[in-house]
Amino acid sequence: MADTQKNGGGSSPWVAFLAGIFLVALIAVGVVAYNGGLQRQETAQLEINVPDVKVNPPDIDLPPMPSPQSPPTAEAPTPAPQTP
Repeated sequence: MADTQKNGGGSSPWVAFLAGIFLVALIAVGVVAYNGGLQRQETAQLEINVPDVKVNPPDIDLPPMPSPQSPPTAEAPTPAPQTP
């Protein structure tokens, strides 16, 4: 039969797992810092000087706008004749 009883261990595997995660994160931060990833990046500045030119809008003669039309409406249904 299979032995389902755990022998020893306690919480030490979890502590080792968390310590491993911390160690991997520390190494990753060290690599990024070594490659210059934690230094301030230089930003580029761009200045564009454009002459101030005033352009008059063209004169366009448009026809007058047509008046809005009301949407079609449905007529109320007529009641059916009552037969005696």
